Amino acid sequence: YQQSTFGAHFVEAAVDSFTGEIRIRRMLAVCAAGRILNPLTARSQVVGAMTMGAGAALMEELAVDKRRGFFVNHDLAGYEVPVHADIPHHEVIFLDEADDKVSPMKAKGVAELGICGVAAAIANAVYNATGVRVREYPVTLDKHLDRLPAVS
Repeated sequence: YQQSTFGAHFVEAAVDSFTGEIRIRRMLAVCAAGRILNPLTARSQVVGAMTMGAGAALMEELAVDKRRGFFVNHDLAGYEVPVHADIPHHEVIFLDEADDKVSPMKAKGVAELGICGVAAAIANAVYNATGVRVREYPVTLDKHLDRLPAVS
């Protein structure tokens, strides 16, 4: 028997053809996590994880000074995190599933389900919009701006 949760993430992103700025328009998570005991808190947990995944994909970066061996952005003053304007629309769908093998309550957890796959979905949405594949997070302007197609 398999006791894991399963999920898929979908992202619609827009990339400005002149500046290369990436904006997330919509995000969708479809989750199979057994019986959902409290749909409101489960949805909130997945939405929070999706927001964390978007931050990891687009802006959060740990900068290390390799000469001196310390973290340059060691506090929140220089560490960017997503805000409400960065993530305009979330949608979470829980598939109706009751797993009688995993526990007597037929429920599983949704803890990691919301973050796994979000960054890849965002990178794929950027690729779909631009034709530029970025394989290193975060997907920032310096990694794709010079490879954007010419705008006429």
